[in-house]
Amino acid sequence: MAFADKGEASFIERVEGEADLGSQLHVTFTPDAERKVLRKIDLRLIPCLLLSFALQYVDKIILNGAAQFGVIKDLHLYELKTNPVTGQPTQDLHRYSNATLIFYWGYLAGVFPAAALVQRVPLGKLIPGSIVCWGAVVMLTVLVKGYQAFLIQSLVAPAFTIITAMWWKKSEQPLRLCLWYTSTGLGGLLGSILLFGIGHIQGPLHPWKYQYLILGAMTVIWGVSLFWLLPDSPVEASFLDQTERSIAVKRIERGGVKPEDRAFKLYQIKETVLDPKTWLFLILVFCVNAVNGAISGFGSVIVRGFGYSQFTSILLTGAVGAVVLVALIVIGAVGTFVRNTRLVLLIASEAVVIVGSCLVWKVSWTQNRGAAIGGFMIMGFFAAAYTMVLASSIGNTAGLTKKSFTSGLIWAVYCICNGVAPLWVRTTEQHDQYPTLFIAVISTAAAAIVAALALRLYLQYLNRRRHAQYGDPSIYSLECRADMTDGEDINFRYCL
Repeated sequence: MAFADKGEASFIERVEGEADLGSQLHVTFTPDAERKVLRKIDLRLIPCLLLSFALQYVDKIILNGAAQFGVIKDLHLYELKTNPVTGQPTQDLHRYSNATLIFYWGYLAGVFPAAALVQRVPLGKLIPGSIVCWGAVVMLTVLVKGYQAFLIQSLVAPAFTIITAMWWKKSEQPLRLCLWYTSTGLGGLLGSILLFGIGHIQGPLHPWKYQYLILGAMTVIWGVSLFWLLPDSPVEASFLDQTERSIAVKRIERGGVKPEDRAFKLYQIKETVLDPKTWLFLILVFCVNAVNGAISGFGSVIVRGFGYSQFTSILLTGAVGAVVLVALIVIGAVGTFVRNTRLVLLIASEAVVIVGSCLVWKVSWTQNRGAAIGGFMIMGFFAAAYTMVLASSIGNTAGLTKKSFTSGLIWAVYCICNGVAPLWVRTTEQHDQYPTLFIAVISTAAAAIVAALALRLYLQYLNRRRHAQYGDPSIYSLECRADMTDGEDINFRYCL
C-alpha cells in the first residue's frame, strides 16, 4: 500500500489529467445547470444504492423468515428446557441466536479489509463484484453453512458511505443517505412479502431453501447489472457529458467536500484514533443499533409471541419496514432542509424507540396485543437515528484515509452491537415478555441520547474555537483543501 508521498495522483490531478475535462476544471456554471447535474446524479445513483442495500437487507432477514418455515427444526437450532415458572417444556433458541449473530461476526471480520479495498479499488467494479459473490453464496446456503457470504457483504456499507461523500455536498448528504438507507425499510417490507409468498411453494425442497435460492438468484442478477450502471467516480460517469462531469466535481468542492486522493496517509489514522468525536460516533452506533438485533433477527419470533400465526407474524414484521421507510424519508428531509438538526433528530428518534420498547415490554400481549404490535413497529425509528449518526459522521470527517478508517470503525461497531444483541433475546423469558432484552434496549437508547447531546456540545465548542481563531470560513479553494482532514483545514466547520 503506497503512502502519500509515494502515492498515485490525487483526485483533482486525475481530473486534470483528462485533457478535455481538465480544460473545464474551473468552469463556471449556473444554478440551473447544477440542478440538472444533481438531478441526473440522483436518478442514476439513488436507485442503484437503494436496490443494492435492499437486497443485502433482504438476504440478511431470510433467516428471520426461515425461522417460521422450518429452519429451526431442520437444523436443530433449539434445545428443549423446562420453564422454571410453569414447569412446562419450552424451546431455548440460543443456537438460533448464534446463527443470527454469525452474520455480524463475519461482517466484522471483513469490514476493515473492505474499508481498505474501498479506498484502493474503483467502486464501480468493487461493489458489483461483491454483490454477485454474496448472492451466489446465499444460494449455496441450502448446501453449506458458514460466514463466507457475510464477509463479502461487508464491502457494501463502507463503500456506500464513501459514495455519498463523493457525489453530494454536505448539505445534500442527510437526505440522500436516508434515501438509500430507506432500503432497510423497503427490504423489510418487500422481503417479508416475498418470504411469505415463497413459503407457500410446494416442492421437493423445504420452503426455507426456496427462500435462499430465489432471493440469492435475484441478488446475482442485480449485481451483474451494476457493472454497467454504477460509475467509479464523477470523473468516469458515462451518464454525464464532459461539461457535466466538471460541474459534478466543482459543485462538490464548493459544497465543502474536499478533493481527495487514494494514497494511504498514516497520520490520518492517528488523528482518527485521537479524535474525541470518533469515539462519540462509535458509542452512538452501538447504542442506536442495540434494538436492531431484536427486530432483524428475532422479529417474527417476538411477534408470534403476541398470538399471531406464522404467516401473519411474517407480514407484521414486514410492516415495521413501512414505518422505517416513512421515518427515514421524513427525518432525512428535515435533516437536509433545516440546518444543524442532525443530532436533534437522532435524539427524537431514540425517544420514540424508548416509547415503543416500553409498550412492548409492559402491555399485556393477550389483552392488548394491538398496543404491543404498535410499540414494536415504532421501534423501527432506530433506523432514522442511525442514518443521522452516519450523516453526522460523513459531514464532520474529512480526508479520504480518515473517512475510510472512520467508516470501517463505525461498521465494525455496528457488527459488534448486532453480534451481541441477539444474546439478549432469551426465549425462556417469553412469559415475562423478554425483560433482559427490553432493559438493554431502553438503557442503550437513553445512553444514545446522552452521547448525542455530548457530541453536539463538543462540535459547537470546536466551531466557536475555530471561529475565534480564524474568523469566518474562507472560500473553499483547490489549493487549500487538497485532501486535508477536518482537523487540519481551518475553513472546516462542523455540522450539528
